[in-house]
Amino acid sequence: MLPRLLARRAVRTLGVVSASVLAFPVGATAAHAAIPTPKPTRSLPSALDAAPPYQKGVRCLSSALPGPVAFAKLLNATYGTHVYGILRTCAAEHGEGRALDWMLNAKDPASLALGNTITRWLAAPDSQGRQGAMARRLGINYIIWNRQQWKAWDPSRGWAPYYGVSSHTDHIHISFTWDGAYARNSWWTGKAITDYLTGPLSSTSPPAASGATASGYPWLRQGASGTDVKLAQKVVGAGADGRFGPLTASALARWQSRYGVRATKELDNATWTKMVSLGAVPSRANASLKKYAGTTLRRGSRGDAVKALQKAVGKLTVDGSYGPATEGRVKDYQRSKGLSATGVTDAKVWHALMGASTSTAKPATSTSLSKYASVTLRLWSRGDAVKALQKAVGKLTVDGSYGKLTEARVRAYQKSKGLAVTGVTDAKVWKALMGASSAGSTTKAPSSSTSTEFTSLKATTLRSGSSGSAVKALQRGVGGLAVDGSFGPRTLSVVKAFQKSAKLSVTGVVDRKAWDAIERKVHPLHAYWGTVLKRGSRGTAVTALQRGLHITADGSFGPQTEASVRAAQKSAKLTRTGVVGTVTWKAVEARMPR
Repeated sequence: MLPRLLARRAVRTLGVVSASVLAFPVGATAAHAAIPTPKPTRSLPSALDAAPPYQKGVRCLSSALPGPVAFAKLLNATYGTHVYGILRTCAAEHGEGRALDWMLNAKDPASLALGNTITRWLAAPDSQGRQGAMARRLGINYIIWNRQQWKAWDPSRGWAPYYGVSSHTDHIHISFTWDGAYARNSWWTGKAITDYLTGPLSSTSPPAASGATASGYPWLRQGASGTDVKLAQKVVGAGADGRFGPLTASALARWQSRYGVRATKELDNATWTKMVSLGAVPSRANASLKKYAGTTLRRGSRGDAVKALQKAVGKLTVDGSYGPATEGRVKDYQRSKGLSATGVTDAKVWHALMGASTSTAKPATSTSLSKYASVTLRLWSRGDAVKALQKAVGKLTVDGSYGKLTEARVRAYQKSKGLAVTGVTDAKVWKALMGASSAGSTTKAPSSSTSTEFTSLKATTLRSGSSGSAVKALQRGVGGLAVDGSFGPRTLSVVKAFQKSAKLSVTGVVDRKAWDAIERKVHPLHAYWGTVLKRGSRGTAVTALQRGLHITADGSFGPQTEASVRAAQKSAKLTRTGVVGTVTWKAVEARMPR
């Protein structure tokens, strides 16, 4: 007999959910007994289904897919009907109809036991010791429940603390692979898949991009993909993977608001036009200028080439006459592109108007920057110091004007170096820029915080009977526990096991040594968070970094290590500097098995 699963259901807003959401009262059941697990209707093969890597949700689809629906019905048939939700508009895997929220209240002991039974059944090894066997048979990519997460592509990590926005104490979140989403795995078919889908089937393909806008760029929205999406992602500060998902939409909305464009979350004509006007993307409306690339224009010139020039640079009467106003406008344009402000339209100006790079500046050196080391620059500063800064940090138009794009680039640079993220260029920023071009040995990162969630707890001693937020932090840290803030027999048992594995005195009392060991478990690279590494660095910190990156650990920071660091920074949506500061250490650590 099943226990009474829910005395009262948790109320939770699921957003825009699919028509398959059910909400019926849970039937009463008898006294507590062993909780059963679902039974397959087909004989399961000895082989397990192929396991894909993490399959992130990036599209906006319009229907709940059959796998999550079938699994929700299976859970309801086994345990009594619960509310469930699948489709939510453009919300990661929910937006693709392949994530299930099955409502369950972890604060209720019987419901907690049920949730633990379901999730551990999915993640457990089978009789052959294969981790997450049932999850693979159902095509499950990851599970989040009661502040813990399990990843099918990294089962050796086990259940780890989850620190997302939602604690997932009122529902089990199950994200399915594309095969699981279509119920193609062995649980449903009786045959293990040997290869896996990497996207939706043709019947659920993402919406096609709209036609070209007046800017020359296509009108794009969530679900689109390709090089134009990647180009825009670089401008708005989203991960440049070429896929227009929810994270890109959010970053785009912030960018639109910052630059006075209506926040549509779409790459529409107004947005592309603004990007072109800022010099953030090349103009496509000017491809017809190619035929004039060999023509030099100056004051007194007349004709169609002048008209084409006046249209391209803008803010001019298009009369075909190269007068003082046109000359002045060309000078302004040349300055904005880092060209010599001659007022003469030559090949460099035509190429810039067609979107070609105009930068001929040599990389900044320590010597060229040293004269500005005592100069503080901030929003709307102007002059040669700003130009030197823009050349040094890169990815900017060198126009000598400290505008919003320069401020944002400085913020990104400060973040990459573990500096206070102010957007103001001070002595610390200049110093970092002067050190970026030369290889050196290990140095300490300035102004970086190396504290963790355990730092303030190390003076706290916990033992059986303790309660409160410190106990919750303990329970999250050691893992495998309900995070209820109560140091009871189960917590005591897990703490003793942890102390034994960490070669500490097995007392069951959590003291400074135990906290240190928990911190090392959760943050295996914490000892190096305050260390800056770059090309040419050597030593044990480099070895630890290389192990974290899963590359040859020879203790020498060479080209391969730098390339791996840049790849990790790209994956974590950080500025790809190849230099390791506090933020990059944390990003590398987050990818390590625990």
